[in-house]
Amino acid sequence: MPSPSHQVMLSLYADGTAIVATSRKPTLFVRYLIDLQRWLSEWRIDINVSNKSAIIFAIGERSFIQPRPVTLSGEPIQWSKTTHDLRLTLNKLLTLSPHIDQVRKIIAQSMGMLGTLLNRKSDLSVSNGVLLFKQIIHPMMNYACPTWRSAAPTHVCGLQLLQSKCLRLTNAAP
Repeated sequence: MPSPSHQVMLSLYADGTAIVATSRKPTLFVRYLIDLQRWLSEWRIDINVSNKSAIIFAIGERSFIQPRPVTLSGEPIQWSKTTHDLRLTLNKLLTLSPHIDQVRKIIAQSMGMLGTLLNRKSDLSVSNGVLLFKQIIHPMMNYACPTWRSAAPTHVCGLQLLQSKCLRLTNAAP
């Protein structure tokens, strides 16, 4: 792949690539896409652009000018307000509220499925209920938890509230 400049960084994954450009203007990103398109055609590599998106993170800014459309291999790359990267949902202001809302929904669904095993009328012991919580619910809840320090306290409080409900249910506490 073409080597990025000092303000462009590549993150290569098994099934995808993230291009991160740190600049106030999206021109670095566009320039790198032109180089990437040239490299792809030279090596005769075709990529699927239909599920790709671009996002501008505007930390501390409430609005920004929508940049012009960007194309790769003749197909447009859509500018979006949120993006998903390794099960982490990021929005343009980096508030993490979409990610935390998604985690809360997934945990609520999991607790609904485990509800028959964890309720007070169940024959499952408390230690096995806690084991189920630690093996199934806790890893889902703590995924990407280092990013929570930049989240709003109200969002983190919502997660803590859900965790308390789950632990009360597993321990058969009132």
